[in-house]
Amino acid sequence: MALIFMPNPLIDVHELTVRRSGRIVLNTITFQLNSGECWAITGPTGSGKTTFLQTLAGQFHAPPTALIRSGSTEFVSFKEESTQFSYGSYFYQQRYQATMSDNPDKGDAGYKSIPKLRDFLGFNETSEAKALVDRLGLTPILDRSFLKLSNGQTRKARIGKALLRHPSILLLDNPFVGLDAGFRAELTQWLAELVDHGLTLVFVTEAVHIPDFVTNVATLEEGQIQWAGLRQEYIASDVVETANELPILETKPVRPDFDEAFCLRNVTVRYGDVVILNQINWTVRTGERWALIGPNGAGKSVLLSLLYGDHPQAYANDVNVFGYRRGKSGESIWDVKRRIGFVSPELHLYFPQGLSARQVALTGLTDTLTPPRRVSEETETDLLNLLTYFDIVPILDRMFGTLSSGEQRLVLLIRAFLKNAPVLLLDEPFQVIDAQRIELARRLIDSFRDKTILFITHDRRELPGSITQIFSL
Repeated sequence: MALIFMPNPLIDVHELTVRRSGRIVLNTITFQLNSGECWAITGPTGSGKTTFLQTLAGQFHAPPTALIRSGSTEFVSFKEESTQFSYGSYFYQQRYQATMSDNPDKGDAGYKSIPKLRDFLGFNETSEAKALVDRLGLTPILDRSFLKLSNGQTRKARIGKALLRHPSILLLDNPFVGLDAGFRAELTQWLAELVDHGLTLVFVTEAVHIPDFVTNVATLEEGQIQWAGLRQEYIASDVVETANELPILETKPVRPDFDEAFCLRNVTVRYGDVVILNQINWTVRTGERWALIGPNGAGKSVLLSLLYGDHPQAYANDVNVFGYRRGKSGESIWDVKRRIGFVSPELHLYFPQGLSARQVALTGLTDTLTPPRRVSEETETDLLNLLTYFDIVPILDRMFGTLSSGEQRLVLLIRAFLKNAPVLLLDEPFQVIDAQRIELARRLIDSFRDKTILFITHDRRELPGSITQIFSL
């Protein structure tokens, strides 16, 4: 009888349980990763997907019999936190200040510790490194401060940095999130080529977006592997329309006292010789609902920062907000922010991890990163009803830093809704949220009949049905 040779797995997990902050996040997980395999990990928000990748990367203590690893691994997370760069070391508005290079020789005292992209990558000018960085479209911005990269650019940079280290196993947490359609297609092709050349790959993704080069799929639910097998045998579950009753906010809405929410005339934003926005003209009238679209680095988030009051160059441009010229009318930044509910990937990155989910949601009332001292009964009711609508009530008193990325984004989305402002600025609000809850959020946004809405996305399928106009950068 012929013997069948079974190769030793690169990672062997056997009945491993992982606890975080006293909670079981992964429950008796058993999993094998073999050389040359490519696994897609799917599952709803809060199911333990990121913790699963961190477990494979060896970031949690495990008994020797429960986790055996061989081969070098690189884990690319949703959020860069390392000794080289940590968002917690900076404040949110800092990314819009000074110059794009943060070069101390040009007067940027106080910013000396912020690495440039080339430093973050460890770029060494070899032909291999040049080809990789060029493939990622990062060559023109190598001397830009890492702090001031767009959301999509930082994601590309993190992937590039990991690949420059030549890992045998690459672990990617939602690699396609925040990328425009063009680069998403390029990254898909590129990862397929790397897998063909022997890279072992595991990544988290949405069930409906599993590329053809994937060999295996595993689905997590409530910290357990519910299904694992070959990709061709995998059938994604359909998004089922839920019976969750739409919450009606008890907090009285702030009535719009303006005919035009925003008006920009020949607006230009530049940092030295780098032009981010060039002669932009755009008017948003009360009650209009716009999609703001464009590729990574086009300036979408910078444009929103002008409207929201976080970008200092708003005062050097003809930017009218709620009928008043910024910097000329006497209206303060807080007069602007109180009328706006806001969420963005950048806000997510800088949010304090030590607050509870409840406290984070309530910071929307102060338009800061600090919760209010007192909260009305109406607000408490609205918060509970919104958490109930999204089926996340149990996370209310947990620390923000212990939540999954998707749970954090839901809390920040609730933060934007909570004060019932007349304007919503929603910058990629559905990142890393599962399809079921995205559908819930779309329904809720459509139910806000009298609001003015600006919605940024790279995926037009995410747009609520009530979005009727498009502005393209």
